Amino acid sequence: MLMRVSEHGDEVHVELTGVAGRQQRVLQALNECQRVASGDRAPASGSSTQVTVRAGANDMRIRLKAGNGMRFEASAIYRCLRHALFETSATTPLEAR
Repeated sequence: MLMRVSEHGDEVHVELTGVAGRQQRVLQALNECQRVASGDRAPASGSSTQVTVRAGANDMRIRLKAGNGMRFEASAIYRCLRHALFETSATTPLEAR
């Protein structure tokens, strides 16, 4: 799987190729990264974070836009997703993937 994370104005775009059936795992990892970034707090009611996902059989395009004057950092999202999707899965038994 290949991943590219970039900033476009106040948005962060995540592009993944070679996903091949792991779309749900990517979304879980992204959700976990957002939870960790918020300091394990539950999202505030009325949170205006926008997440747009376009997924195909082998690729995904995710657009993140934070609201309420907040901002996502592409480098932090990249590191978190890399850890969750690549580094952790390397130590996980094949059956659990």
